[in-house]
Amino acid sequence: MPDPVDIIVGRNVRQFRALRRVSQLELGEALGLTFQQIQKYEKGTNRVSASKLHQIAMFLDVDIAALFEGTGISQFGSRIELSPDAYALALTYDRLNSTAGKEAVKTILTIMSGETADSAA
Repeated sequence: MPDPVDIIVGRNVRQFRALRRVSQLELGEALGLTFQQIQKYEKGTNRVSASKLHQIAMFLDVDIAALFEGTGISQFGSRIELSPDAYALALTYDRLNSTAGKEAVKTILTIMSGETADSAA
């Protein structure tokens, strides 16, 4: 039996596809799939991989979170967008093993941004 989330995601894919007046065949060709595979995704019979969800969202020009509307998964709405440089900095910061080193980085960034130590915390 299909998972309820798979059914809801499939229904959302079908609704956005229909709103864009895109056939199952056209969506399938854009993703390198058959229209039968699109049917299975839309019915929730087959699960859609993360990469295919991304491709579907891009092709249908919708935010990927829209494909999860109605599932009760709300974490997508609170996502923070970072520039590539900020993301790289965050990854590097996360790899620091030293608590003192992390505190030093935070202090330097606080000073450079002109914030006070109290407002940064």
